[in-house]
Amino acid sequence: MERSFLKHIVPLLLFCLVGCSPVYFQPTDPGVDYRWYIEHWQQRVREEGWSENLVNDVVDSCLMISKYEPEPANHDHWKTYGEFQKNFRGDCEDIATFMFGTLKRLDCPYAQKLRIIRMPAGDHAVLMVELSTAEWKMYNSIPQPGDFIDIALSRTLVEWDDQHIYYPQ
Repeated sequence: MERSFLKHIVPLLLFCLVGCSPVYFQPTDPGVDYRWYIEHWQQRVREEGWSENLVNDVVDSCLMISKYEPEPANHDHWKTYGEFQKNFRGDCEDIATFMFGTLKRLDCPYAQKLRIIRMPAGDHAVLMVELSTAEWKMYNSIPQPGDFIDIALSRTLVEWDDQHIYYPQ
């Protein structure tokens, strides 16, 4: 009986540890990596144009060079795009703002918004991008295994772009 239990729990634990790795590990010099990514994405835009695949690549790469570091509840400072680039560390709204700023820097033609959602685990910031299909896609700023459950149970508190603030009806 014990052996059967271990046979099922060990793969689950490995999945969780490996699946969460971008949240805990960060490249040695994320600034150098980010500059390389910017040049790479600019070349892809020139050669291929914008697509959902390119947006996915930009967001995924931003997550790979970022490190999630929660701030004390009594001192929640929202970093700007420029502030975040000093060490590429911050909490969910800092990472979401960084992804938003990166797409803006690359002149992404798709509309973008930052959104605050209330989830069972607490409030959380995500990036929203309106793709060429006119469908809005949510990009989680600190993806973890099973987060789709919390997001499915979430509700929007507020969202905004660089010109307007939107409240749910």
